[in-house]
Amino acid sequence: MKKNNKIFISIASYRDPELIPTIKNCIDNADQPNNLVFAISREYNPEDKFDDLEKYKKRKNFRIIEKLYNKSKGVCAARHNIQKLYNNEQYYLQLDSHHRFVKGWDTKIKKTLNDLRKSGSEKPLLTAYLPSYDPNDQDENRLNDVWRMYIDRFMPEGPPFLFPETIQGWKNKDSKPEKARFTSGHFIFADGKFCQEVPYDPKLYFHGEETSLGARAYTWGYDLYHLHKPWVWHHYTRNGTSRHWDDVSSWNKLNKESFLRFRKLFGMDGCKRTHIPKYGFGKIRTFAEYEKYSGIRFKDRQIQQYTHDRKPPPVPYTSKKDYEKTFVSQFKYCIDVHKPSFTEKDYDVWVIAFKDKEGKEMVRLDAEEEEVNRLLNSDPKDDFVRLWRHFETSELPHSWLIWPHSKSKDWMPITEGKVPVDV
Repeated sequence: MKKNNKIFISIASYRDPELIPTIKNCIDNADQPNNLVFAISREYNPEDKFDDLEKYKKRKNFRIIEKLYNKSKGVCAARHNIQKLYNNEQYYLQLDSHHRFVKGWDTKIKKTLNDLRKSGSEKPLLTAYLPSYDPNDQDENRLNDVWRMYIDRFMPEGPPFLFPETIQGWKNKDSKPEKARFTSGHFIFADGKFCQEVPYDPKLYFHGEETSLGARAYTWGYDLYHLHKPWVWHHYTRNGTSRHWDDVSSWNKLNKESFLRFRKLFGMDGCKRTHIPKYGFGKIRTFAEYEKYSGIRFKDRQIQQYTHDRKPPPVPYTSKKDYEKTFVSQFKYCIDVHKPSFTEKDYDVWVIAFKDKEGKEMVRLDAEEEEVNRLLNSDPKDDFVRLWRHFETSELPHSWLIWPHSKSKDWMPITEGKVPVDV
């Protein structure tokens, strides 16, 4: 591909008042604003006035897709459509519609990518869960930190649930990008050909996007790295703004279909691993190589202890036997129960159990009096008890139960629920 130094900037926006400030901040802080090409999917409500792109529509470096919010299929479908607007720009930058940028951000991240290439990575990719900013706060109060992404647990529906944590030593002036296992949906920087080699799967909905894209990118030969300096910020809380699942009634159907598609791609929970044309794994590295690199085995939800300890990839091992011995399988789950269901004031224990498909108890993890009181009284505005439990298992639980005991009224009615997997 002919080098043109242009950056194709993919921005998916859903009824976002931060869209215009993000575009403006991106341009104002770039060293070479004329090399920025904005490709934007704007999913909007005509009653909203805050995200109108009219003034940008005649600019040659803006390519805009507009769709009514109630016709939206979710963020992955939006990003898929944006990639169709790509026209051989040298670099690909994927963002959300709520970001801020340091002065000279474009020069800094291009140099970082090219330095990785010079150091031996043929196809480097920068990604990050970016530090946060608050649009209602001063710029100097932005969080100055650098995060890595780690797997906290497998969700019952299939995909890993990812969290950020600080990369130690990033403030050292000689710090360099650290290897990553996953990609972030809100920050990817790579060669422009990335969006042709690893196109977005429009049938994914939300959860699973980042794991899927990271594994697919790795198998297409991309080396994944965490951004090592706080040069771009992301707005996480977005309090008071509309989300797709708040507005569009079909989101639940899209979500279930997406989870099933993920499990088929990764061969999880009894699903045979299925190649998905255009949106499957690549031909440069195998899926098995990605699992060894990441320390995650999807078919039985196993995680290497090294990975569980949040150490950077690849996972070191001396032999296949040594590698197989160091897997752990942890199930971590939040039981959400309507708080008004618990009417007594003198609970001394809640029996909490998880059961298999045959209704056989797998494990008991009871809540004692102190924990029960804390859960019931922690947040008066929250109508739900949020009860976290985790344990080692190679089998996904099918259901759970809570059986409360009152000091004055003895055993109370049992509350039961299913672990939400739709195979």
